[in-house]
Amino acid sequence: MRNCIICWHLLSWESVYFMNELTQLLSILKKRDEWFHRERDELRTDFLLRGICETEVDGLLDDPSLFPTSWLPETLRWESLSEAGNMLPTLLKEAALFLECEVPPLIEKEEAEKIIQSKK
Repeated sequence: MRNCIICWHLLSWESVYFMNELTQLLSILKKRDEWFHRERDELRTDFLLRGICETEVDGLLDDPSLFPTSWLPETLRWESLSEAGNMLPTLLKEAALFLECEVPPLIEKEEAEKIIQSKK
């Protein structure tokens, strides 16, 4: 019986640890997304003020080289993650690699969705 209690305690600790990693990853992604969109909006305004047509501006803003430190691929942007459904764990692993963060070994879709909803 004692071994079961010890195992349960370790499993609980592991769950908390993985949740903290997941929460940190999502917090980093949320901040990066906000930063990217802020830079993107500033560039968009600047381009439009220079007289570049809106269609061309929208095309220019798809160029990652304009955002050397804040670029996020469309699939890793907050809105995409919010709508990812069953792809969410895969996208979060991809995000961790993209951001050069530690990849949480266990990503539960439901827990990630809860965290995402709480940060909207």
